[in-house]
Amino acid sequence: MSSTTKRYHPEANNALDIHNITENDVYQYGCEFEFYIDIEKYDFFDAVEKIKNKILFFTNVDILVDLTTLPTDEDKNYCVQIKPDQSLESHGIEISIPITSRAGVKHYISHILPIIEEFGYTNQDTGLHFHISTIQKDGRNIAFYIYMLMCHDKQLLSSWQPRIGYSHNVMDILQNRTKSKAREIKTKKGTIWNLEKLEANHIEIKSIGGIDYHREIDKILCEFDMYAECFDSVFKDTNPEYREKLVAEHKKLVASLDSIIQAEFAIAVSEAGLIDRNY
Repeated sequence: MSSTTKRYHPEANNALDIHNITENDVYQYGCEFEFYIDIEKYDFFDAVEKIKNKILFFTNVDILVDLTTLPTDEDKNYCVQIKPDQSLESHGIEISIPITSRAGVKHYISHILPIIEEFGYTNQDTGLHFHISTIQKDGRNIAFYIYMLMCHDKQLLSSWQPRIGYSHNVMDILQNRTKSKAREIKTKKGTIWNLEKLEANHIEIKSIGGIDYHREIDKILCEFDMYAECFDSVFKDTNPEYREKLVAEHKKLVASLDSIIQAEFAIAVSEAGLIDRNY
């Protein structure tokens, strides 16, 4: 543990065990909430203390608090973390939840967003990130290109107002913007796209955010379910007719472009690691 990290133990609450991952689960989930403490109303450190105390009553894992640097504890991914965020100003923080079940993510969303409303605010700097992955890694490889097309078809990647200078809509790749070009116009820290494949079995979703995003709890819960259902469909290779339709429509779009733009698209998707350049 870092010398600046403090660990707190939750109140005993066995009822929360229903949100734990079980041996029958195939997937695991995570979520990160970026926001600012309202320092016009609260002392920054006092607000963080009160936020920590509130979380202790609706979690069954330890809470790590570090306002100087990121926690380094070996079990940090299985704890709630309250920590600084490099993309935010000094009174901005991030709360990340432990690796949990699908129901667990919904539990934390339902409790943490009201805390943001009470002690802070969200603006163009801030966002909410989801992580979805398979629990088992061996041989697991999510078809990210299909996942991207499916999320786009369900209008998930464009349902929030664009945040200039932050993660771009990953579907920009389909308009021939390479990752290197995107990096040129991205002015904030963090990953380039709002949907990224971090590992063969692990997707990060960064499409949600902006002014008052924390007040859209129903929309966030609905979109989380849709992202999770798309992941399940792609991983299990279900609904092949729908998948084939998405790919066929996109191939038709690419084929309608001139040869130079087609070549640029091939470079873009290859550079981003989505599909083979000869696709």
